[in-house]
Amino acid sequence: MLATRTLLPAAMLAALLFVLALAGSAGAATKNGITPLGPKAGGSVPTGKALTFRMRVADPGSGVFVHVCKSKRKDREGLICDDPILGPAKKRNGVFQVKQRFFDFPEFWLNNPGRYYWQAYRIECTGGSDCKQEGPVTRFRVR
Repeated sequence: MLATRTLLPAAMLAALLFVLALAGSAGAATKNGITPLGPKAGGSVPTGKALTFRMRVADPGSGVFVHVCKSKRKDREGLICDDPILGPAKKRNGVFQVKQRFFDFPEFWLNNPGRYYWQAYRIECTGGSDCKQEGPVTRFRVR
């Protein structure tokens, strides 16, 4: 009986910590109401094909746009690189999507395998000078 009283609280504590860990990791992918859905973090996309970026956005404000870059370094506003900019994203079935048109020339980024980063942002001015509310940076690979 004593062993049951000791093990039960320990098992409940372990279960609670597990649930909190899952909730923390799920919420970490959302920033400023933007949750990237695809391409997924750490995922890969084929070389030489058009690509659709998908994200869930709580409030699109005045538009949702996407940056794709070779570097994850952010500027003073919290955005990665200046170009290319994709968008505006359109809402379909509750998810915002923007498709990168494919260009068949060697310098185009979808023709060059490697690691890339993407970041969605929305335009929402709430009294401050920075109207671009950026989402999290997501890494993916063109293979």
